Parts: sequence; C-alpha cells; structure tokens
Amino acid sequence: MPPTRTQKTTPKVATAVTKAPKASGSTPGVSKLKASLRQTQRLLAKDNLAADVRVTTERRLKALESELAEAELSKKEQTLSARYHGVKFFERQKVTRKIKKAKKNDDAEALLDARVDLNYILHYPKLKKYISLFPPEVRDPDSASKSTTSSETDAQRDELRSSIRQRMLSGELPTEPEVEVASYSKEKRKELPSGKKSASVAREEVEEDAFFGSDDE
Repeated sequence: MPPTRTQKTTPKVATAVTKAPKASGSTPGVSKLKASLRQTQRLLAKDNLAADVRVTTERRLKALESELAEAELSKKEQTLSARYHGVKFFERQKVTRKIKKAKKNDDAEALLDARVDLNYILHYPKLKKYISLFPPEVRDPDSASKSTTSSETDAQRDELRSSIRQRMLSGELPTEPEVEVASYSKEKRKELPSGKKSASVAREEVEEDAFFGSDDE
C-alpha cells in the first residue's frame, strides 16, 4: 500500500509544478492573438448573440486587432534587429575609428561625415531592411565586379544620410553621437567581470580589423 500511494501522488505533484510556470510566464504572441481573433470573429458571426455580449465582443475584437498589429510590428523589429546586429556592430566600430582619426587630423569635413554615418547606424528606421554603409564592394574592391550595387539602394542610402544630417543640424539628433556610444560602452563594460574586460576589448578590435581592414589610406 505505501509504495502505491507514493507512485500516485508523485506524478500529480510533478504535473502541477510543470504546468504552473507555463500559464503564469507566457505572454500572448502573434499566433495566440490570431487564434483569439478568429475565436472572437466566430462568436460575432452567431445570429442569436445577446446584444450586451455582442457589444462587449466587438470591443474585444477591436482591442485584439490593435494588439495584433503592435505584436506584428514588434516581431518584425526584433527580427530585423537580430539579422543586422553584427553588421551594425562592425560598422559602428569602423565609423568610431574614422571619428577619432578626423579629430586627430583636425579634419572638420571628415568629422561631420563620420558623425552623420554614426547617427545613420544608431538611428536607422527599425522597421526597414538595413542598407549597409560599407557594402562588399567598398570593403573589398576586388569583389566589385562580382557584386551589382543597385542605384536605387544607393539613392536610398544617400537620402537617409541627408535626412540624418538635417536632423543633426536641427538639434533632433546629437551632433556628437560618439559621446553617447562611449558612455554606453563604459556602462556595459562595468557589468563585465574585471578579468574579462581587457579580453573583450581586444577581441572586438581583432574582429573589427579582420572584417574591415585598416582605416589608414
């Protein structure tokens, strides 16, 4: 008898413990919202639905449609952010080095161009496919013949850079974005264990050089 009670009790407790976190920790995603939306639409399609229930359900339908639209935008933003994270990281490092070089050479024009590029990377529209500042033919001239750069893509890049420049002049965007990047980097490095900080910095520099080569002309 005692062994039988133990075998019956243990599965019940385990099942309860396993299901509880899923119910409490889950948040409605796109698929769940679509399912709720279809269910609500089916309910509204019924002819014998009470008036008060119909009003409540119609409000729920509008709320679900709004939530679904936001969820889809958020999902797209996260997808694009993950896809272009590496490219943006290397381009940010490249442009930051150009800013340092322009400051050292006291080249105001080059400094402004580099700052525009940095703001381009930092404030690129989140729901648009990222157009690289340094496409393959720029990073590697030998690959230019193999890569066909669309004039339309070039025009979009130039248009956005022009817009970024105007927003900087109007004060909408920072005129010294490298200050914000440096501040953010310091905060992130503070979070690292002391032994890993120098290794992390060195690894970033090696990866950057391997990807872009030297900035020296």
